[in-house]
Amino acid sequence: MQDKVVRANLTRMIREERLFDKRDHVLVAVSGGQDSLHVLRWLTDNSLPADIQPIVSAAYINHQLRTDADAEQALVERVFAQTPNLASKTIRQLTWDAVPTTGVEELAREKRYEALVAIAREVGANAIVTAHHKGDQVETILYKLARGSRLTQLLGMAKKQQLQGDIDLIRPVLQLDKAMLGQLVNEPLVEWVEDYTNADETFARNRMRHTVVPALEEINEQTKDHVIAFADQLAALQKLASGSINVHVKALEDGRLDWRVDESVLLLVLQTWLTKKHVFAVKDSQLTQAIQLMRNPNVNRGFIDLGNGLQLERFENYLLLSRKE
Repeated sequence: MQDKVVRANLTRMIREERLFDKRDHVLVAVSGGQDSLHVLRWLTDNSLPADIQPIVSAAYINHQLRTDADAEQALVERVFAQTPNLASKTIRQLTWDAVPTTGVEELAREKRYEALVAIAREVGANAIVTAHHKGDQVETILYKLARGSRLTQLLGMAKKQQLQGDIDLIRPVLQLDKAMLGQLVNEPLVEWVEDYTNADETFARNRMRHTVVPALEEINEQTKDHVIAFADQLAALQKLASGSINVHVKALEDGRLDWRVDESVLLLVLQTWLTKKHVFAVKDSQLTQAIQLMRNPNVNRGFIDLGNGLQLERFENYLLLSRKE
């Protein structure tokens, strides 16, 4: 696809989905990698139409977990110095009470976003922009499918979502292949850092990227497009079903839910109810236990431990979420 077509399609999508416009101030989350550097250059090289050109700031978070962290930070400092039209540029180093040895990716992500939200508020930005692309989206969907996530999580990442209060998270290039990001910029990148941990297949996401997705593409080279289409169809079905599911949720809250309906329906109802309460780390096996508890005609009181100090509690016809005493 020609560069001008890629840019025109992206511009149209930004307008149609109202991702950002000239009234917005976005903070670009920058690493030393090609993806975020392409997005930073695209947003600052005066190639966007004036009506959707936001104010742009940039931030780099040094996790201080990799041996090349200092070299990457030095590269980003050079990039920031050479990038025009930046309202502000921030480099922040994370500190750790103890360097994590397990769950490193998730812990780093959590601390990174906490820092980005803080920086966004400091500089007056109302949105954080990341460089997640189509490949990242496919990996996310397949990874969550493999882990047994909720149906709503199989929709993948949203192009725009509320991150925290007054700060949005925007992924404007989510529809583009990684190879297409270079088509957005007027001048090609001359330097970047390859994160060596991305090649480490002890991390599940890296195995997905380097082994699983290529194997699927050997079966069908359009695998990525088909996975995205699948997620889009799920999103459409969710919209159609949301009204009915919410009726069942209201019945659950009122203590009049018919627990004889199909278990798969009840799982969706319970997942939706718990999501409303901002409870996400619940296994289907725990929800199945709750369904069995509510279906048991011989008891009117019982508990299901959810962990993290939470429990599901049956009280007569009601299923309640409570804290363990």
